[in-house]
Amino acid sequence: MSEETKKEIDVQAIAQALAESVKSIIQEAKKPASEWQLASEPFQREEEKKKKEEIQKIAEKIKKPNDSIVKTKIEKIETGTFIDQFFYDENHNALNGLPFGVQLGIVGLPDVGKSILVQEIALRMASAGKKVVFVTSEDIWESPTPRFDLQSRMKQKADILGLDWEKIKENLYVIDTVTYSELRDWAEFVKTYRYLVEVEKGIDVLIVDSITLMEDYRGALKYRLMELARFNQMNGITGIFVCQRAIEETDKYAMAGGIGLAHNLDATICIDIKKASGRLKDELGKKQWELVHFVRVLGCRLCAFDRKYHEVEITDDGFLKLKGAGGQK
Repeated sequence: MSEETKKEIDVQAIAQALAESVKSIIQEAKKPASEWQLASEPFQREEEKKKKEEIQKIAEKIKKPNDSIVKTKIEKIETGTFIDQFFYDENHNALNGLPFGVQLGIVGLPDVGKSILVQEIALRMASAGKKVVFVTSEDIWESPTPRFDLQSRMKQKADILGLDWEKIKENLYVIDTVTYSELRDWAEFVKTYRYLVEVEKGIDVLIVDSITLMEDYRGALKYRLMELARFNQMNGITGIFVCQRAIEETDKYAMAGGIGLAHNLDATICIDIKKASGRLKDELGKKQWELVHFVRVLGCRLCAFDRKYHEVEITDDGFLKLKGAGGQK
């Protein structure tokens, strides 16, 4: 074998050995991540972060008893009317006001005084510096005709009560669903009410006269009332809702829209007229079947309350008061 041939064989052997060595190194090396893995890894980390945040949000919604925020005293908000004496504090003394933030229904026959009572409440509370939203669905607030409209009657009542009309004008907001029929569309009404609460700020009381006429479909009333009551609870607003009676049955939770309305309320006051018998006759000292105009609290979940019947009357100057009570001022 010639010298040249030997050299060629040595070069080939070296090249082959080098190739085998490189191949071995490549095979033993860790397989690199694919482009897809590299691209998805940041996304996976972001998804994991989102899941942790979602779990945290769920955990925050689960409450445990917390002594630091437990309230030991029932706060009140005064209406300035006789219904203030119907509710009791934690020591069973007269609260002399409604429990703060209560969602109160006032139910009864037509013409028993529900509307004139809530009108007086609106006037007295606005005069006392509370910001009141008054929703009227039965009577026009201001009329361009000679009609003696609601605004005129309330001004007259304020004068009789000796209240400051200028202060009332400053604190009373009126949502007139008679003049503006579009406000009877629930979405439009909610938008307007939320504007008052969230933009004007500081709303203390919502009075609706009546909730029954805020919705054409009676089956939806309980859901509407539930929305309002929950919103008010979240924002510390006391709600007073006039509810029409559904059937010819006195002294019960017989609200138009069903008993579901009462379940969405914290308390209910009944104002009604019926023939005296049983407990009503005995408590008020009436003759059997004597016609009686009365008021009583049907229930309250926020505090203790007066369960008795109280006789009421509508005065000549248009106020509902306890019979035998003194003057309105």
